[in-house]
Amino acid sequence: MIYCCCKILPINTYNEKYVMKITKQTFLLLVILLMGTASATSLTQPSKLKTAIIGDFQTISGEVIKDLKVKFRTVGKLDASKSNVVLWPTWFTGTSADVFTTNALENTLNTKGLYIVIVDALGNGVSSSPSNSEQFPEITIRDMVNSQHKLLLEHLKISHLRAIVGISMGGMQAYEWLVSYPNFMDKAITIVSTPKQSSFDILVWQTQAALITHAQNQQQKDIAIKRAYDIFQMNLLTPTEFSKKHAPEDLQKYLTSKYENMMAPNDYLASIQAMIKHDIYKSTDTKVNDIQQKIKAQMLTIVSESDHLVNPMNSIALAKQLMSDVYVLAGNNGHMAAFLQSQEIKKSISSFLAK
Repeated sequence: MIYCCCKILPINTYNEKYVMKITKQTFLLLVILLMGTASATSLTQPSKLKTAIIGDFQTISGEVIKDLKVKFRTVGKLDASKSNVVLWPTWFTGTSADVFTTNALENTLNTKGLYIVIVDALGNGVSSSPSNSEQFPEITIRDMVNSQHKLLLEHLKISHLRAIVGISMGGMQAYEWLVSYPNFMDKAITIVSTPKQSSFDILVWQTQAALITHAQNQQQKDIAIKRAYDIFQMNLLTPTEFSKKHAPEDLQKYLTSKYENMMAPNDYLASIQAMIKHDIYKSTDTKVNDIQQKIKAQMLTIVSESDHLVNPMNSIALAKQLMSDVYVLAGNNGHMAAFLQSQEIKKSISSFLAK
């Protein structure tokens, strides 16, 4: 089995047998604790949080979100031809503020000459979500993408993207962009993500969702969200790496720090339910063997060989079908390789965007 940890290799050099995905402001604390290198402020200064008022928004299910609001931040200057735009959708439970406070943008992408739009995904507690809306139906990843399309096209008057870059659930949105609006972007970069959930992914997310939905009162819900976070922690790193970073006698203190920054349970649930349903083949009613006819953009797929949260096998299979570049992050950092191995990622993305 050949893995790439220093350069991009063609997809056909990989064996298809791989091992097997993130919080809100809680994720911010997690990154700081695990990395020990995230600074309090980002090197790249974003704009203030902006709001696009979409109005009544019809979801894929046919239900309507009243007075939909999409929040976002920008970095850089839009050039005269509007050809330097990069879209960055947020990861699971992450916010546009977290992207900067963790230095994720700076560590992942060379921002020079780019105009980057960082969008708070629906359901994350910043854009329209169960916690800030009177009535909020179940949503899908496609709904997140459709709201971003309206933001770009109708509010920012941007009709084309140089690239989309997404980590984890942000990558799921990038995959959905590829098939929903195939001519809207030149390139797409997905990091520790997937075009459809594996059975293990569904098991992880479904178990967390069940804990929250079966809670009968506030006390039960408070307990349920903590147990959901525990499951999340179990799968974010590999068991060995988690054990190295947290001594048994310090475990409860560590978990308590997570609970202090928990996302609102209904927001957490909304994102999980969207991810469980995520499947670009179903959303486009396209057979697996025909999906390459839908995708027009060039792709770079970055996966972690030890990811226990989002299994990389479906990402690798799609990349092989498209004959696109794959970068495999070696080692035992699991899903957190997206942040712990950012130098490798930044190098591979810079090379890909320069093509």
